[in-house]
Amino acid sequence: MRLRTTLLLGLLTGCATPASSSKTDAPAPAGAAPSSSESAPAAGKIDLKALAARELAPLSKQKVSAPDGSFTGEVEAAGAPTLQPGEELFVLSVPLGTGSPLSCFVYSGPVDAGGAIYRLVEMAGQRTELHRVRTTDIRLIGESPAVYAEAEYLVNAPRGKAAGLAKMMVYPHDRLPLVCTHDELGYSESFKRVTSGLAASLQGPGEAPPAPRYFELNVIRVQGHPVGFEKRVMRDAAGGGRLTEVESSLFFPRSLKELSVQDTVSSELSDKDGRLVARDYARASNGALDIQMALKQVQGREYHYEGTHLGKELNGNFTAPADLATEPGTARLVRERLLPGKDPELTLHYYMPAANPVAPTPQVLRKGAAGSRELTVEMGPLKATLTLDAQGMTEKLVTPMGGTELVQERVQARGTP
Repeated sequence: MRLRTTLLLGLLTGCATPASSSKTDAPAPAGAAPSSSESAPAAGKIDLKALAARELAPLSKQKVSAPDGSFTGEVEAAGAPTLQPGEELFVLSVPLGTGSPLSCFVYSGPVDAGGAIYRLVEMAGQRTELHRVRTTDIRLIGESPAVYAEAEYLVNAPRGKAAGLAKMMVYPHDRLPLVCTHDELGYSESFKRVTSGLAASLQGPGEAPPAPRYFELNVIRVQGHPVGFEKRVMRDAAGGGRLTEVESSLFFPRSLKELSVQDTVSSELSDKDGRLVARDYARASNGALDIQMALKQVQGREYHYEGTHLGKELNGNFTAPADLATEPGTARLVRERLLPGKDPELTLHYYMPAANPVAPTPQVLRKGAAGSRELTVEMGPLKATLTLDAQGMTEKLVTPMGGTELVQERVQARGTP
């Protein structure tokens, strides 16, 4: 397991380098220049509110197909889309009948949602004066989340300042990752509709991988505003074990003009009794890898860890005070012991490299009111409230954060853990 570290090659250079000599113009990056509708007219004052409220009626759908057969799809467009090959990506330019085309990048390798948004905002800030940056929506498309964000900006124009809006979408699909941008005031809902339709239509060659035994997507919000997601997939492993893969991204406002982002990917192998056999974990903050740790069972409760944590190389062993907990094992214990009231509380030990890379971290789970599926969880000074389903999986997690709350809520679940 490794973190998705593919760079946004086309966007970082302002265009994708074509693989053939028949070069076509690549889409301009966000903030390269305001569209003509955003420039001041010869006389009078422009109505920014009206420009920002513009939307598009549904357009006819146009087929798109990679010349190498790597993907096909369809997209709403006002004319024929153009597809340009680049290094490990294809650049799709879609005319919308507005001042700027929709620019999309279909990648051959994985893309981290947080790192992608961070780089897009960073590039916009290099060319413009950012005014406000925020995530606007996180939704499930097929088996993957899609993250939407906007950057409001100002640029110098002949008659003073011109306002612009860079809309961004990142779809970190396992097989066909997609990044889209549109640089023009207005069309926010149209951008979501068109890019969601494109993402849902993308298909690669061959058969899709088999469905996992369990899938869920959680959206994380602060005061109702989307700030992250967590995707969880469980698959059967040898000997009745489970392989659990978790991918998450967080987008916290550092200021009105900046986002602080974090991407994590982890894989956890448990045996038939729910005990930890191995775990890999990687985290990137603002697009830079800062934690990458691997843990493997040596024998019984003895484990070996190695990797890098905040710039420090680590390598060693520890003996856990109890069997190390896993997600399937915890769900079973909660379902069979805590919810029925057989135990008022459980103390479980997890390997959590972000909290402690060289030793297990204890967590205490306490049952709530009789008949409810609500628990409290404590990890050192941190406390949170869990609401569980009948399978012992978390439906909702509420964590106090300063004067507000971080709320993680499940929006989709399929299968049995």
